[in-house]
Amino acid sequence: MSGEPSFGKPIALYRTSPSVFVVSITGKRCELACPHCEGRYLEGMFPATMPPDLTRAFVKAKSEGATTLLVSGGFTRKGRLPVDGMISAIRGGKERTGLIVEVHSGVVDNSTIEGLAAAGVDALLLDVIGDDRTIKEYLGGKWDVAEYRRTLYFAKGKIPTVAPHVLLGVERGKVAGERNAIDLISSSNADACAILVLISDPPMDLASVKEVMAYARASFRQHLTLGCMRGKGSERMEYEKFAVDLGYDGIANPSPGIKEYAASKGRGAIEVSGCCIFPPHRKDKP
Repeated sequence: MSGEPSFGKPIALYRTSPSVFVVSITGKRCELACPHCEGRYLEGMFPATMPPDLTRAFVKAKSEGATTLLVSGGFTRKGRLPVDGMISAIRGGKERTGLIVEVHSGVVDNSTIEGLAAAGVDALLLDVIGDDRTIKEYLGGKWDVAEYRRTLYFAKGKIPTVAPHVLLGVERGKVAGERNAIDLISSSNADACAILVLISDPPMDLASVKEVMAYARASFRQHLTLGCMRGKGSERMEYEKFAVDLGYDGIANPSPGIKEYAASKGRGAIEVSGCCIFPPHRKDKP
């Protein structure tokens, strides 16, 4: 779905397991160790720190029924996944298994993007932060917002699907550069965008979340979803209701009851196995 918000249209409900197999090419290591993560999310990924490990990960993912392999891991201080040494393994794994390949890249060099494109990568994912101060003071990063612009614009037309994410409340639950990030993504003509919400205690202010989610829907006319990372308490369902009400195209790993809620709002739902960055009608398998 693209072009117009999906008011009245069925919302896609995505189940990522067992379809998406997530690999960390840095194991549990991350130079940033951002306060909202501190490497915890890497612990749930399959470790593949050497090219032969990544090749085995492709085979394992295929044998377990996955359709997609997401290459992720910890980032450098420059906001990049150190993926260059894995490009040949990605190419070989893709050719051997035919899996859809996504790379959670960060602001990698243009030459890296070209290498990933040549390796057959299907989708480039990156978390866009729209405030330089947040990057430098909160994340301790050595890059700036302009790097996101370069990455998004250069990847467009080289990687089949460019799908940035925006994490609401990345700086201790406060809204800072999220609208700027959304504007940047919209202007880059990205293929898809996923909105995430910081998991925090206490959770983010619901009114603030809804306001930014509404801004995203009004600004971004392509495939827009509520992504995997968001609250675990009662607020999780509230975010999902916002997505239904605001005309989002999809929700990753939805809560029980959201299908019925969508029906009550005249939208209905389509259940999909896979990653939420792909519209349900697309045929992305090679």
